[in-house]
Amino acid sequence: MNHNLITDSCYTLRKGAREALSGSWKPAILAGAVYICVLFIPSMLAVQFFGKDLGTGIGNLYMLIVQGPFMLGYALFSLKLFRKQPAAPSDVFSGFDHFAKAFLLQLIMTIFIVLWTLLLVIPGIIAAYRYRLAYYVLLDNPNIGVMAAIAESKRLMSGNKGKFFILDLSFIGWGILAVLTFGLGFFVLVPYLAMTQVVFYERVNGNIVARTETITYGNKPEIKEEA
Repeated sequence: MNHNLITDSCYTLRKGAREALSGSWKPAILAGAVYICVLFIPSMLAVQFFGKDLGTGIGNLYMLIVQGPFMLGYALFSLKLFRKQPAAPSDVFSGFDHFAKAFLLQLIMTIFIVLWTLLLVIPGIIAAYRYRLAYYVLLDNPNIGVMAAIAESKRLMSGNKGKFFILDLSFIGWGILAVLTFGLGFFVLVPYLAMTQVVFYERVNGNIVARTETITYGNKPEIKEEA
């Protein structure tokens, strides 16, 4: 993959996400809602049914097992939607087709982030940004190993971690609005964030090129799938 240093403004990257979502907000919101519900509601219900201590333990175990597959599936949906390929909210569950890799990828990234955080908080945050593109790398290269996907994400994020951090900060206002709408705004914010992350990934790997205040979309490579 290419490795581009991102100099686009946060506005330009977010605009690229909005352009990609134009005409597709309904399936994007539905997929985001499915992703949020299947990932977080079971953990919340566990606390309600089993009490705080046992329920928290069950919820944490559930997250440990399913977080990787659900994140891979949601990344696949977002990537397919951006690349104008057929995408459906059911893609959120597609990560379970590659359960072992998705589970190991999330587990290893979590261990690395925790270990760096034990040293200091800032190294932990930096580590988290190093691995932000690992799921997309794995989707585009399904035959590589988990460590190779992590290494490629680290390479792509070299020199781009600060930009990604600032990009995340630019969504603070949206986050406040989502809270003020009693959480309903997150069903819009989550797909908006996900698509902006896809735009960032596609800019880093050279699949799209940028102009001053907009992003020009070229032909997108199809996502490879294992036989």
